[in-house]
Amino acid sequence: MSSKCTWSILVVLAFILATGAHGGTVCTVRSSTGKEVLFGSNFTVSCIFNKPCTKQFFRNNEPIKYEHSPRLSEVLVYIKNLTMLSIFTCKCNDNPEPCGIDITPGYPPNVPQNLTCVRKTTFGNVSCTWTTGRDTKIVTTCQLRVQGDPHHGYESVMNSSGFCWATFPFKSLIMSQLIVSLNVSNSLGSNTSGPHTFMLSSIVQPSLPKIKHVDCSSRWCHLHTDNHSMNLVEVQYKSPKGIWKNIKINGKKSLNISLLEPHTTYTFQIRRKINQTMGLWSYWSQAKEAETKEEAPDKVLDFWYLRELKPSQSEKCFRIFWKELSVSDAKGKIQQYNITVKKGNSKEIIVVPRRINESICCSDCSVSVSAVNSMGQSPENFIKLQTPHLVSGLLSHKSLSNHSIALSWPRLAIAGNRTEYVVHWYPVGDIEEIQWIRVVDTTANITGLRPQECFQGAVMALTSNGPVVSNKDLSTWQSAPEQGPVPQQVKKKTESLIVKWSKIPQEKRGGCLKKYTVYLMDKSKGEIHHYSVEYPLTEYIISGLSPGQCYNLWVTAWTDAGEGPRGSDLPFCTPTDTEKLLSLVILAGGAVLFFCLFLLCICQFSSVQRRFLSCFQCLLPRVIPDPANSKCAKTYDKEILFYLQQCDSSMSEEPENVEVEEVPYHPSFTCTYIKSISQESDSSDATQITRNTDISGDYISTHGAISGGEEEDDEEEEMGLDEFEFLPSIRSSFLEPLVSTGGKLTLDVVKIDCSEFLDCT
Repeated sequence: MSSKCTWSILVVLAFILATGAHGGTVCTVRSSTGKEVLFGSNFTVSCIFNKPCTKQFFRNNEPIKYEHSPRLSEVLVYIKNLTMLSIFTCKCNDNPEPCGIDITPGYPPNVPQNLTCVRKTTFGNVSCTWTTGRDTKIVTTCQLRVQGDPHHGYESVMNSSGFCWATFPFKSLIMSQLIVSLNVSNSLGSNTSGPHTFMLSSIVQPSLPKIKHVDCSSRWCHLHTDNHSMNLVEVQYKSPKGIWKNIKINGKKSLNISLLEPHTTYTFQIRRKINQTMGLWSYWSQAKEAETKEEAPDKVLDFWYLRELKPSQSEKCFRIFWKELSVSDAKGKIQQYNITVKKGNSKEIIVVPRRINESICCSDCSVSVSAVNSMGQSPENFIKLQTPHLVSGLLSHKSLSNHSIALSWPRLAIAGNRTEYVVHWYPVGDIEEIQWIRVVDTTANITGLRPQECFQGAVMALTSNGPVVSNKDLSTWQSAPEQGPVPQQVKKKTESLIVKWSKIPQEKRGGCLKKYTVYLMDKSKGEIHHYSVEYPLTEYIISGLSPGQCYNLWVTAWTDAGEGPRGSDLPFCTPTDTEKLLSLVILAGGAVLFFCLFLLCICQFSSVQRRFLSCFQCLLPRVIPDPANSKCAKTYDKEILFYLQQCDSSMSEEPENVEVEEVPYHPSFTCTYIKSISQESDSSDATQITRNTDISGDYISTHGAISGGEEEDDEEEEMGLDEFEFLPSIRSSFLEPLVSTGGKLTLDVVKIDCSEFLDCT
């Protein structure tokens, strides 16, 4: 090696040594008893510094006082009763790098105990566990040695629960025994136990069993497991709200579990053992659930009834209530309820969905209620529906607590010693929450009541002469109402007022209401009058008021505990006699105006117009006008006669008579029309009559003018209009003509049809 290389190496080494000397720790911390000390012991912690400096001592990062030792570079701290892990550190004031030590208090291990060894199957490994009694708080080593095993020992580290374990193979086929020794140790001490001897046949544990599936009927279940053959099997099972039940069965037989409840879900687990006297039980298998099948219910349904008042029904109406069956009594999922109504020899079944009450109306009938599941229905039990005879004052009660009441009543003279009584109760206004019990004594205790709430209670005696009932309001303890009623006026007169008020909510009543008090204050005089109204009335008529006077009204409610606060005020003033008369006049005028407007509106329709016109025409006299009596005929009768004579000389002869016959036209009314009955004559006479008829048939036009079959002058038409206007008519600016003659007015046209008179009725 050259000298140049040697010098380079020396320089590097010098640099490294210089750097290490400068960056090393400036102190060292030591404990007089080591890093693990006995729990609660006293010891000394010292800190030795490598250079002079301002020294600092810390415990769990908190500064502590220290003492100087004879050595100038060492300081000491005396520790007493250490019970928890502590960190001690030292450092120089000018150097942030500290030195320190962790000291843990603990215990030496106790003697090993509770040794258990298990061999998984006949040829499996052996696992042993044991405890040391308590947690040592520090690292503790566990060791197990097997006699005859060349291995020096099987070690493990004890956990925080003081639990040790070891697993090892055991391959000897000759030895029937297992002999082991135990040792536990830590820095504070050690302990041993043994030797411990086990018979190999007694520590064999079967493998974990498995339930594959479960078959169930309504009363038993059959468990199918894996194919491991064992002489003894233990089954544990329970229902959701039950406790575990155990049964041991010979493993070679079927695993049938009997005496189960229908429609119930059970949880099953099994474990097994080689035989009754040898080996260990396996661990419990994973739980398996199965449900038994349904059965028809066999318990009679408990039901009761109350009378319902329905004025619209001719028959008596009742409200039927029933109690739901328990899970064990239902024996399945209840799908519906059947109410059987029996009247004489006939039966009617009313199907009710899943609710617990129903209303029926019948007279002299009996009913039965049955619960129905998929397998059938519960037995029938008929009760005759009767209106009970009401007897007041029999029922008395005494409060036992805030939630219970004791009821009592005397035994009726008509009731026997074994008469059954039905006691029912429900919150006032909520009959859906009715409850009832059946007793044969004359006392009953009701529990589950809510304080400051009113319940309607009753006891009914089921006697041979019919039921007898006595009612009473019940409450555990009461207070005055917390809220007052709100009044409102119904009808106000000059001297009286009808007032009603709202009901107080149940939660604000404080118990059972007894009465209301209506207060009336005269504002002008300051006088206050009060009127008592019995509960449950909510309306009152106040009379004797002064007309034109102002008042203020309010209402309060009462319980047995006292009077509640007043509700809102109702100020009002009675009307004077003048105001009353004026209001009647205004009301009558408004009614007349409304009627006139109504008539005016409906008369705008053409169909209504025609109907009114037809009614008016039916009221006119039904007389067929005689043309001979007209003014025109009287004035010009001579001229007309002369004209006719010129046309036919036969007119000088006296004309034949014409018969007039009345013919009935309608069953209700008799109308007449002109009918000519022609006499037998020769052909000349017939021709004469025909000609005369033709001449006189067109003598009046639509406007009343004479027409001889030729056109007349406008002046003659106007004259005819004035002189021949003998037919009465009704003229209106908006009505259409009733009869259209087509320009000719003949006897057939003016013939009256009385069917129109029927239309106007």
